[in-house]
Parts: sequence; C-alpha cells; structure tokens
Amino acid sequence: MTYATATNLLDQFGAEEIAQRADRGTPRLVTEDMLKTAATGGSLAAYTAAEQAATVVALALVNARLLDADSTINGYLATRYSVPLITVPRLVMVAACDLARYALYDDAATETVTDRNKNAIKQLEAIAKGMISLGVDTSGNRPAANDAAQISSTTPVFRRGDAGGFI
Repeated sequence: MTYATATNLLDQFGAEEIAQRADRGTPRLVTEDMLKTAATGGSLAAYTAAEQAATVVALALVNARLLDADSTINGYLATRYSVPLITVPRLVMVAACDLARYALYDDAATETVTDRNKNAIKQLEAIAKGMISLGVDTSGNRPAANDAAQISSTTPVFRRGDAGGFI
C-alpha cells in the first residue's frame, strides 16, 4: 500500500505538469490525458504504439518516485509509528506527493517545488519528534470514534448537602 497514488499526484499538481516531468523521451509523446487514462487503469488503445509505450514508461517512473517517497516517509515515521500506516492521513499523502514531485524534477526543480519538498521533510521530522500528531495510534491505526476517556465513581466527590452552603 502506498501513501499516495499516481492519481493523487496528478490531482495535486496537475496532470500536465506531471506528464511533462515524467516523459523523458524526445520528442515528448505523453499528454495529460494519456497519463490520466493510464493512472486510472483505462485503455490506451486509441493512441499509437509509441505513445502507449511512452505512457507506460512515464507512469512507471511516477510510481517509482511515489515508492521512493514512501520509503522516505517510513524512515521518519518508523521512530514513532508502526509502518506502513494502515490508514493514511491527508498530511502524509500530501507529503508523499511533494516528495515524488521533487524527485520527478531531478536537478531542475523550481524554487516552489524545492520549498515544498523542504517543508515536507520538516513536517516528517516534526512527526518523528512527536511535535505533530497524525491522529493514529502507534500501530498505525486510527483510534475508534468512541475510544474516549471515561470516568466513573461510586460516590460523588461534591454533594450539595456536604458543601455547607458553599455550592
């Protein structure tokens, strides 16, 4: 199970940008529609064999970068949580997308992409130190909704009759 899917990445930053970064061929053949179709498991039969092959390679690169992001995230979260997380909080999904996007840019990342990557790493460090909670228990599961603290007592601590007129 990955923390973010190719579809999450495409939705987060736009399929056009990710297609441009993932298609390493010359000339670039992969369009945003082709990458979206492949990411959702749709048929690429309407495209040429070269376009289909380029799209498969581009999607494989995207998925490899997402797996790299998962490894990075697991490295940070393993100090506090059982990884991989069973339930993926949105914070972790967004961090995975930021890390994967940065990796797709190789050494040509823009300032914005670099800043988002640095912020994702800072958030992961804060999670590892316990400064940010993911809302999941240490086994990686979210606590149940009715898992609240309960207090019960056989005799009340404060009673109107024992207060001597104070309450």
